[in-house]
Amino acid sequence: MQKKIIIALAPTGGWGLGEGNPVSPEEIAEQTYECAAAGAAVVHMHARDEKGALTADMHCFNRTCELIRAGSDIIIEASTGGISTMTTEERAYPAANPHAQIASLNIGTLNFGDKVYINSVPDIRKWIAIMANLKIKPSMEIFDTGNMDCALNLLKQGLLTPPCNFSFVCNLNWGMPYHPAILSYLRDQVPAGSHWGANLINSADFSQHIEVAKLGGAVVRVGFEDSRRYNGKIAQRNVELVKALRAELEDNGFSIATVAEAKAVLLA
Repeated sequence: MQKKIIIALAPTGGWGLGEGNPVSPEEIAEQTYECAAAGAAVVHMHARDEKGALTADMHCFNRTCELIRAGSDIIIEASTGGISTMTTEERAYPAANPHAQIASLNIGTLNFGDKVYINSVPDIRKWIAIMANLKIKPSMEIFDTGNMDCALNLLKQGLLTPPCNFSFVCNLNWGMPYHPAILSYLRDQVPAGSHWGANLINSADFSQHIEVAKLGGAVVRVGFEDSRRYNGKIAQRNVELVKALRAELEDNGFSIATVAEAKAVLLA
């Protein structure tokens, strides 16, 4: 088989301090170095304060990016997720960091547990314009099947430039659950020449990651933001997840993309 798979890292969980969760710039950078050495080609980063809370203050985010870039050529993906109480412009602040090369673009509003995660279409258009002005590549986060229709419509309007990167987010409460049939449906709508991958929230092992790879996904993501559990264990550091996922991918006939190979896919 020997298909190249890009491993992405989301290193910081949303629970804040404690349990080995890397929050400070130094901690995040150190764990990113470890994961890059183990095979991760992308790091997905939110703007967080010293307690791990999402913030519009870019001090910690910018320091983290500086430290990561000083020690690694890993692709930095800036999250524009933020929280719904932030303004549209505040949520886009991370994309303006000079070290960011791609940025997440949330396509659609959803019930996120008991809260509403607001991503209105007018705001999506604003984020697209901001990213275009910054010359940064969007990675579209798809939370449900209807989001794909929205993304394709934006593409038809000429607001997005192909090839595009799609990231299917599974198992969020209450977004779409993971199921091969759902992934196949979404995969079949990805335009020719574009790429897709998956974020598999609260996974207990890597069975879904392997299925994504077998279905044709180019990117699979691990890290404390998604889940600390793997194969009956609880990871104490993110590098455990990257090493274990890499081993399973290679056992299933896949090879791991280098940073240079990932850039050729995600930055095209």
